[in-house]
Amino acid sequence: MNRRGAGADAVHGESNVCILGHYAAHAWLLPLGRRELTFLLGSMLRALAENGVPAPERIELHLLNDAAMSAANLRFMGCMGPTNVLSFPGGEGLPGILLLSLDTLARECLLYGQEPTEHVLRLLAHGMGHLAGLDHGPAMDRLCAACFAAARLVSAF
Repeated sequence: MNRRGAGADAVHGESNVCILGHYAAHAWLLPLGRRELTFLLGSMLRALAENGVPAPERIELHLLNDAAMSAANLRFMGCMGPTNVLSFPGGEGLPGILLLSLDTLARECLLYGQEPTEHVLRLLAHGMGHLAGLDHGPAMDRLCAACFAAARLVSAF
């Protein structure tokens, strides 16, 4: 058991990235291994720094199902239903937090005809843009592209 309590297992690869899986039954929906995800998120953090963008020192990625994502979306954003990714920048010694719905990831891959690995990298890059404090627009698009490119350089796909 880790600091998050029962039901969440953590994988630490890089010291500044932690992945927490809350629903083991949904793990098969994840197109990348957790160690690879940890490494890719670390490369995205470095891409933020290389682009002169302030970023959290550490990040946590929480892998959720649609029910948990719907609850978080309602609580924090005031929106009904699930979304693909939510970001919380952290600060004051707190990690930046990314919430990723594995159900929505799988559904969007089918709807959009995207390969799952590419789609998860795009969603995480988008989340990193929000962790850096950016809103949607050209600056965020450029930063997301840099994060996506950094992840693709180090990934096997």
